[in-house]
Amino acid sequence: MKEKAVILFLALGHGLNDLIAGYFLGRLVQLEADLFQISLGLFLYNLIAFGGQYPVALWLEKWKQPKRFLLLAYGLNVLVVCFFLPAPQLAIVLAGVASAIYHVAGGSVCARQNKAADIGLFAAPGVMGLIAGGYWAYAGADIWLYLLAAASVFLGGIYFVPVKNAEQRDIIRSAPAPAISLDRHDIIMIILLTVISLRSVIWNIFQLLHEKDYHWLIAIAGAACIGKIAGGWIADRIGWRLYTLISLAVATPLLNFFKDELLLFCTGIGLLQSGIPATTSLLVHSMKGRTEQAIGLSFGTAIILGALVFYSPLRPLLFSAAGGWAVATLLLVLILFLKPGRKKFPASRSL
Repeated sequence: MKEKAVILFLALGHGLNDLIAGYFLGRLVQLEADLFQISLGLFLYNLIAFGGQYPVALWLEKWKQPKRFLLLAYGLNVLVVCFFLPAPQLAIVLAGVASAIYHVAGGSVCARQNKAADIGLFAAPGVMGLIAGGYWAYAGADIWLYLLAAASVFLGGIYFVPVKNAEQRDIIRSAPAPAISLDRHDIIMIILLTVISLRSVIWNIFQLLHEKDYHWLIAIAGAACIGKIAGGWIADRIGWRLYTLISLAVATPLLNFFKDELLLFCTGIGLLQSGIPATTSLLVHSMKGRTEQAIGLSFGTAIILGALVFYSPLRPLLFSAAGGWAVATLLLVLILFLKPGRKKFPASRSL
């Protein structure tokens, strides 16, 4: 019960961390600055917040003191709130560093038992915080004093939370993992379908921001949050691999062909996001317990790869109707010809 309370606390911190980032990223766009300065700030944030997660994972794996990393992340969040008005570009860089550190440190603590449900619980509030922060920024709400108070309180709270160092979980690391393996076919399919679905999500969110359709954004945030929590719980019971394939297979056509139907599109968002805890658990096992690196790759590097797809020269083709039908056909072929595994595993830890 104590471990679950720690996970809930860190999940709340994840939501607040992303809310701070979303709010000040939104405020940056509203400043009377030239387009180059705004673009540079947004680029630096994304590069550091997502691309910086794997280096943070390597440092955390070496030093094995996640609590100090969590304290550092929230200390930086306090500085973000204090420095934004006099030095917004510096604040955005600090927000990126704070996000990279918190995602890896908090995520690795919540993934110690490698349960998809715990990973989903930690991940769920992030998108809610990010979109809520952006919404308040665009609505012109002046909440920086509230954010300063919340970040300061959370910084103090981390000090009293019983987060164990990595040395105290040797029994978890050294325990024999279930006989799990990802063959080449599985890896290709999971990566391909995730990238295909992500490009639809990214595109539609950018469109919604451009059109200022905040009702859709709120619905998307709720669907993503519920999807991660429910998906992690279900995946632990029917198998990580099976749930990953089912969720991605159903999400892809919904995201490609029902972009104007709020209910169906949000269902696709929820299903897409619901597979993240399962794929993260798969990655932890495939990396033989190097939890920090697995979290950094899942929460950070995967987002960077999705952005590369979004900005690739093939984007016009991928976003066309023909591209949508090609995706559906490829999805069907992959499912029909996916090589089945030779071993059977318990449902709760199967692929």
